[in-house]
Amino acid sequence: MNYFWDLLKGVPGICAHRVPEASDSNMAGWYAPHGLYRPEELGGLSVTRFTEAVRAEGVNDCSPGCNLALHTHILFNTCDVYGHGKPTRIANSARDVRLLDESLPVSERIGTLTYSIPWFKHYRLEVIEQYAEAFRKPAENYKELLMDDKGNSEKLGGWHFFRHR
Repeated sequence: MNYFWDLLKGVPGICAHRVPEASDSNMAGWYAPHGLYRPEELGGLSVTRFTEAVRAEGVNDCSPGCNLALHTHILFNTCDVYGHGKPTRIANSARDVRLLDESLPVSERIGTLTYSIPWFKHYRLEVIEQYAEAFRKPAENYKELLMDDKGNSEKLGGWHFFRHR
């Protein structure tokens, strides 16, 4: 996984989501790998159009978004898990904290700033290099993709780890 990100270092719009190199940790959460997307570096190209282009390069495991913000899930807003007579999320609060959800702009748009990447379980350099090139090509040719960019859907992601189209 680190080799993949090393190959893409400096490519506009693509940012590694991994433990910093200076860290003593090697626990990077690779069971559900994602990249960080920087649309401002690609002329505002949507993550949806970017991932479409990556899939056109042969990477089926690339889709926009990630898990939706938990505070938006119906379970957290309506379910009375312990029988308090009101949703468990507010059962022990002095006020209805759900009203504060509107002040979470990053959480609300996290799907537009992330995309899934393949999980490289084996250190096969040639294969990883091919995948990295499939991500590099759309990023470096983003101007061609802007013409038919329809933007992102209102909500990207889902309540699962894979296939967030």
